[in-house]
Amino acid sequence: MSTTDTPHPRRLLRDEVYDTILAAILDGTLEPGEVLHDEELMTWLGSSRTPIREALNRLAEEDVVELVPHRHTRVAPVDVTAINEGLFVTGAIHEHLARTNTANLTDEQIEELGHQLDRVAEAVAENDHAAIGQTIRDYFLVTVRAAPNSVLRTKAETLSLKLTRFLTPRENLRTPQQALEFLRAITAAVQSRDGERAGDLIHELHETTRSNFIDRYRVPDPTD
Repeated sequence: MSTTDTPHPRRLLRDEVYDTILAAILDGTLEPGEVLHDEELMTWLGSSRTPIREALNRLAEEDVVELVPHRHTRVAPVDVTAINEGLFVTGAIHEHLARTNTANLTDEQIEELGHQLDRVAEAVAENDHAAIGQTIRDYFLVTVRAAPNSVLRTKAETLSLKLTRFLTPRENLRTPQQALEFLRAITAAVQSRDGERAGDLIHELHETTRSNFIDRYRVPDPTD
């Protein structure tokens, strides 16, 4: 039977397993440092071992899972130095793209930025802490994916995924409303094609978040 409809590609089981494990890591169900046992994951996900290992390997490549052969597979623990450096690099990329590529964004991309802002606002209104972190990541990915530099795109996507689970309001790094107001101001600047203003706002947002992260996870000094 012929049809003019374009068929929707089937999602692979490994992708569904990946999404489920990632969501559990981002919302804190699977905590930093928690060991991931294949048998328990198979029972929980109702999946065979192969899709689970494929998903875990992908998460390990993205530094969300730590995989040490013949020892353990676990949710990547908090590494203050690595996260701090990741925040610095991600912030620099976002700021650079705002200053250099805002004028080149299409009307459709700016419209998509507004759509993602609405998703953040909805998550804030519902006090859905896990969704807030994920929607903020999706918001910035609009401009990241519009970047002409493929290296920056890849680095920003990978780092932002790694950072999302540490930068949700459940960690009290920044109130949801504060983050939302920053994004509203950034969106307004982008809509006005004011890349310098957008860059300044992104610089302030990332610098404050980075400082708050260090305060939250700083190892206590035993001499204090």
